[in-house]
Amino acid sequence: MKLVVFILLITTTMAVPYLSSIQTWLASFQQPLKSLIDNPLRRSTIPQFILDARHPWILANQRKLERLPNAEAFLCSNPDSDSKEETEKEPQTCTTELEIPSDIFDNLEIDNNRAGISRPGWPNALERLGEMKRCQRALNQVKTLEVDIFVHREKYSAQYLKILEHFETPEALLTLFGDVLESMTNLETLKWKIPKEYTHSFEEAFTARNLSLPSIKHLEPGPSSHYLVSMCPNLERLENGGGFMWYHGYMPDGRDWAMMLIQAATSTPKLKRFAMVGGHDGWTPERISEVVKCIPQIESLGLLGSLGRWHDYTGYDTGDSGKLKVALEILSELQNLTHLDLGPSSDLDRGFDGGPGCGNAYFGKGGRKYLRQVTRQGAEATEKGGNIVVETLPRLKSFTIGGTKANVTRVEDKMVNATWPWTGRMDEWLMEVVPERSELWDVEYDRM
Repeated sequence: MKLVVFILLITTTMAVPYLSSIQTWLASFQQPLKSLIDNPLRRSTIPQFILDARHPWILANQRKLERLPNAEAFLCSNPDSDSKEETEKEPQTCTTELEIPSDIFDNLEIDNNRAGISRPGWPNALERLGEMKRCQRALNQVKTLEVDIFVHREKYSAQYLKILEHFETPEALLTLFGDVLESMTNLETLKWKIPKEYTHSFEEAFTARNLSLPSIKHLEPGPSSHYLVSMCPNLERLENGGGFMWYHGYMPDGRDWAMMLIQAATSTPKLKRFAMVGGHDGWTPERISEVVKCIPQIESLGLLGSLGRWHDYTGYDTGDSGKLKVALEILSELQNLTHLDLGPSSDLDRGFDGGPGCGNAYFGKGGRKYLRQVTRQGAEATEKGGNIVVETLPRLKSFTIGGTKANVTRVEDKMVNATWPWTGRMDEWLMEVVPERSELWDVEYDRM
């Protein structure tokens, strides 16, 4: 009874904003405590990496799995193996009603810092990799692996996490990562978010063992993890990963990691898709020219972010700088390019800065009218940018601006026109995207 009360207390505190780090840490124990209710005499036999994957079947059947004498053996036994000694020991009444889905290990993660989880970075990675290495079924079946390690060495990290954290990247972890990656023979997508301060250790270890990952076709490396590109000889899609880490400047020695990623793509003859956020410096003509030079065979390209350095909202129409035209003329040299993704119209330096970034500007009397005005300006800038794309790159079959796909008309294998969701119906479209009333909080703010 006391255990149940403790769990309810934790759940209640989680609903209160601005929790302390200790409360967040306690919250991570909710699921283990709930599992403990079923059988307080033993710990969970479901490997944590399986729970972290959050597969719906696992979530729905967790209590039943916990009642098995050995859930790990049941879940991880290779279905193609002749040896089924472990699973045969399970009570028939439990196992016959549990049919493991074929996609249970399709998507795996090593993440110590997402919502609901707060663990030390290196120890968590060591434990999760150890579990994966013991699970042959997972190694055989995994298609997507996401690695996101946050090392708790910052001053804002909880003290208990700092105490448990390793100061340097453990040598055992580097070896274990190599072993596990080599064993994932059907891995197709690797998302690699290692802090730039530590990723060089992986580069040295992987290079020393001559790591090769021939099954990977889609790679998303974080800053300064470009070394992975040459280790994936059959790569078809290369996109920068690492989230906002990509905007945090240069390497200590002044190297530009965006340029390094572009240049690393030279080693990928099968590459069809390349996409990258320009970061604070944005897509300069030098970077775009490097794309043309290093990956001339590219078919799909994403120039995400701004053309040139980020700019702040000024409230004034600065006019068309001509950067979009220059960028597209450079890209016209790519003979195989059929699809292009550009950033939003506010990042194309065409005179529209995106409007106020603070939502308060759209609250109060007249706020929604002002939001429609800014939205209209953005749509008009998008339309003008689209016209330049059609004029400069007529060989394209499709393109997007700010995630909105243009409806392209082609004649004799050339683009001649592009229309948008608002074309010919701007006022109606504006009322759809910014209605008079949508949610209760809109009504409350309009009364201000």
